[in-house]
Formats: sequence, C-alpha cells, structure tokens
Amino acid sequence: MKMRSIGETPVPGKTFTASVVCSGRELEFLEDEWEELHAASPLATPFQSWAWLYSWWEVYGAGHEPCVITVRSGGRLVGLVPLLRERWTGRVIFMGTGQSIYLDMLAREGEEGAATWAAAKTLREELRPWEVADLQHLRPGAAAWGLLRNWEGPAASIWQTDCPVVEARPFEELLAPLTQKQRGNVRRLIRRSEREGVQAVAAGTEEAAEAASRMLEMHRKAWRGRGINPEHLSPRFEALLRTAAERLTEKGLGFVSEFRRGEEVVASHLLLVGHDRVGGYLSGATEEAFRRYAVYPLYVRDGVEAARSRGLPTFDLMWGRGEHKLQWRPEMVPSRRLILGRARLPLWAPYAAHHLLRSRVKAAADSGSAPRPVVAAAEAYRATRRLLRRRASA
Repeated sequence: MKMRSIGETPVPGKTFTASVVCSGRELEFLEDEWEELHAASPLATPFQSWAWLYSWWEVYGAGHEPCVITVRSGGRLVGLVPLLRERWTGRVIFMGTGQSIYLDMLAREGEEGAATWAAAKTLREELRPWEVADLQHLRPGAAAWGLLRNWEGPAASIWQTDCPVVEARPFEELLAPLTQKQRGNVRRLIRRSEREGVQAVAAGTEEAAEAASRMLEMHRKAWRGRGINPEHLSPRFEALLRTAAERLTEKGLGFVSEFRRGEEVVASHLLLVGHDRVGGYLSGATEEAFRRYAVYPLYVRDGVEAARSRGLPTFDLMWGRGEHKLQWRPEMVPSRRLILGRARLPLWAPYAAHHLLRSRVKAAADSGSAPRPVVAAAEAYRATRRLLRRRASA
C-alpha cells in the first residue's frame, strides 16, 4: 500500500497522508479502522460500512481492481473513498454499485473538508489510468459532494432517481394522509394479522443468513414474471444477502425482521440501521400473506417502530415509486450521479451527455407527463436492460 503525504492542506498545522488500497487482502485488514470511521461519519449510511461493502466485494469483485483511497491525519483514518476500477473499461465507480441504494465516501465528523480535498487530489493525480469516474446514487448531503467542490476538471451532476422517505411518527398518524377506504382496509387487515398471531421477530446473528435466504425465496416467488430485477434471481445476489445480513446484524447495522405465525414465516424484510434513519432494503411474503394481510403496511409499521425505538427520525422506503409507497405521502429525496473526468474529450463529454439524456427521459417517463412515444421508449429500454442482465447472470 503506497503512502503519499499531501502537500499544502486546507487545515493549518495539519498534515494529511493519502494511500490507495489495491488488494482484497488489504481491504480485509481494514475492517476495524473502516468500521470505526463509519461510526464517526454522520453523513454515511450502512451501505458505506465494511460489513456491506466487503460482503459485496467478495461476491461482485471479479473483473474489478480495488482502488480504495484512504486519508489519514496523525495516523488516524479520517477519510475513505471505496472505489473500483473496471478492468475492461478503466471506468472508476464506487464499490457496491448496482446493489446499494446509496453510495458515498466516509469522512470523519469535523474533518470533512480536509478529507474530501485530499481524496480529490489523490483521485486526480495518483489514481491512474482512468478517464471517467461515475459516482452514483449520492444523497443531497453526501460527503462525496466535497469531491466536486475540490475538482479541477470536467464534472457533471445528473439526477438519477428518487427515494421515498416518511417521518417516524406513530402509525396512526401515518395513516392520516390515506383515503378513508385505504385507512379502513389497512386497519382491518392488520387486525386480522394480529388475531391470527402474526408477530415481527428480529433474526439474530446466527439465524441471519438463513433468514435472508427465506426472505429472498419469498421475494422471488412473488415477483417472478412481474418485472423482477434479474439479478435478484442469481446465486451471487443471494450470497451477498446471506453474508451481509450476518455481518450487519452482528455490528448492529441491520437485521432481517420476520413476520411469524407460530413457527411459519409468512413475510420478512431486511432493515438497515443508519445514523439518521432505518431503511427497508428488500422484502418477501408468501402468496397467502399478500392475500390475507396488509403486507406493505406491516413493513411500514415495523420499520417505523424500529426507527422510533432507536430515536431515529425517518423510515426510508428506498427505491421505487409504486402506489404502495406513494400512498404514505412520503418526501421524495433525489439521488444523483457525479461524473468526473480528466479531460472533456474523448470520453467524458459523450459519457456525461449519454447519461444526461437518459436521466431526462426517465424523469419525464416517471412524471406521467411525457408523450406516449417517450414512455414507450423508456419502457423498451428498461426491458432490454433486464434481458441483458438476465443473460449476463445466467
């Protein structure tokens, strides 16, 4: 691991040392420092934890070269940018891209400015060769926006998607925005689940892997043939969920919550516990549970209670604009991709233009105000991507 002292720093009297971690073995050894920094980085989500990203690397790392930038001051880790370089394209992306709802770097509280300055300098001057850095799914308050403020080169910020987020209020207050009919249906079906003894039980560390597999199997059966993400059908995605669920549970960063009726698991979802929210990553339920109970309201109530019990202000419904999410009148929080380049040509400009056009088409299609040909084109594009992903994972 090559260490390099950064010259003039934005903090008088401090010296920062940057290095680039280039092997999976070194990533493994970083566990304790990485997790301590994650705990000290208030802008981070569980998707930036070692527990999640190292689990992702073990499954999806093939074809990628790790190039994780670490920034230290006085020997203490103050910043970490979990990057990968694609061997076949030279493109730089965040570790976890594709399976993570939010992506970001880590920056210790109080050291954000210096950490992002040193990381940007290292990315630009030391991490070679690359032409485009595509840093996706950044929240509005992500630490990685500091890379943009310190970037000397072409850069573009492009809308990518929205995530619905609700306040962690008492469940009856969350029902208020629903129509009278919706409220009545939710209450009736939840009462039925209570009469029949359905209870939410958090899987412990030793049960987490099997609980994740049960959840995924129910998810697959429920969504197969109905636009399921092809990657969710792959063995490697199950391997990610099993390993990550166990590690996240052990470190208090997440857990699988199972809805049990006696000994039978009728539904479950993977909840991630962050500094400012609980988020619902993935869920599954039996056909009977969908029919007999208000399954999604059960998830919302459970997630909100998990947030409230931890003193966290929000429950994040994560990706998706389905009516089952929008009926809760959530705040739609945008995530954006940051595309950095060394020079405008030959790669950065066409790459950024392509994704800007895609973003505008997607936004128009999602808004419901786009012309029919635009909506049809967007749907055809998504169908083609699903087909290609299915073939790639076969």
